[in-house]
Amino acid sequence: MWRELIEQHTSQARFASPATEQALHRAEESLGHLLPNDLGKLLGETDGVIDANGYNLIFSAEQLVQGNLEMRTYPALKRLYMAFDQLLFFSDVPGDGSLFAYALVPEGRPDIFVWDHRTDNRRPIAPSLEHFIEAWLTGRIQV
Repeated sequence: MWRELIEQHTSQARFASPATEQALHRAEESLGHLLPNDLGKLLGETDGVIDANGYNLIFSAEQLVQGNLEMRTYPALKRLYMAFDQLLFFSDVPGDGSLFAYALVPEGRPDIFVWDHRTDNRRPIAPSLEHFIEAWLTGRIQV
């Protein structure tokens, strides 16, 4: 389903091999929480997606873990920004530094947020991962 959705809007996306159940389980263990259902299903189809320009549309499971743990634990970031423990970053804005994320509270919330690294603003931009992908690939989301 996820590959087909992306391919409806771009023919130039590069897909990875699916993430294994073990890789997804390790990611959840490392992060200390479950992955959102839709994100887990997407990673089960393709462990990350690269757009036509070589940027991440969706991080791989390994990138998710590395990036989120760094954002949550890096001392300099803790001094500059509010805590990131309630966000799960899964994509970035090419060349900008801002990131797209799920809010982890309340549990199961499907909304997608954008975190602005300049202002530390966190605002909702899409009601679900599916809407985010469609809107991002068609230019309906601007940050």
